[in-house]
Amino acid sequence: MVVSPESNYLLSQITAWPGECQAEPWHGRNRRMPDTTDPSSLPITAESIGAKVYQRLRTDMMRSRFRPGEKLKLRDLAQEMGVSATPVRDALARLVSEGALEQFDHRSVRVPVLSDERFREIAELRGELEGKAASRAAERATPADAERLAAIHARMTQARLDGEGVAMLVENERFHMEICALANMPVLARIIEGLWLQCGPLVAGLREVRFLHHPDAHPHNDIIRAMRTRDGALARLAIQRDISVYAEVLLRRLPEINVGALPRSRTALDAAE
Repeated sequence: MVVSPESNYLLSQITAWPGECQAEPWHGRNRRMPDTTDPSSLPITAESIGAKVYQRLRTDMMRSRFRPGEKLKLRDLAQEMGVSATPVRDALARLVSEGALEQFDHRSVRVPVLSDERFREIAELRGELEGKAASRAAERATPADAERLAAIHARMTQARLDGEGVAMLVENERFHMEICALANMPVLARIIEGLWLQCGPLVAGLREVRFLHHPDAHPHNDIIRAMRTRDGALARLAIQRDISVYAEVLLRRLPEINVGALPRSRTALDAAE
């Protein structure tokens, strides 16, 4: 098979924004599973390109790149990622079917504008499901797992203190997804990711919010302590407190977020331009 320049470019560029770390591998029981697959050795197919486009857009949604109500144009996204329109169209259609996006017209889709009721429902479900994941993760966690979470939280805290709101959101998302990985419940993790897809654009409203706690009293610290002591009940309560406290902040800011009063988050790619 002839490998097109488009395919080569995509494999080298689309996996993550420049300057960002790659996604963490999945976890096995009490240890990190080895990565036995070298993506560069796999054949380049239309399916692999489509999967990479979908994953990049999915990650962008979860990391609050797009605003509520923002239109995503097929041609613009394809040009930005250096691919043809087909994989972008397929990825957008998939995200529409998952409820992360909504059809706006025949050329574009739009990030949904969430009502108070829908956001409250998402926050409540996140509390229940992430509470379950945190409890299971704590029961399985090793000291190395706890230290990995502590390192992510330390980067998040430093980003917040440095006024780097985008980096803070990226590390916060990594912290929560790391807990899902530690729980080793793939079905549950996929459901939680779906909820993050829906509320990710709203979470951008936290970029300019100061910590509601002293850094040492942040709920993440209780989660880390729960991982170190394998206390599932503490982990569940701490992550539910984390979700509920910041959900209330977002609910108060919902009107201005939904009308686009907040500035668009800048990605590493934006910053490099």
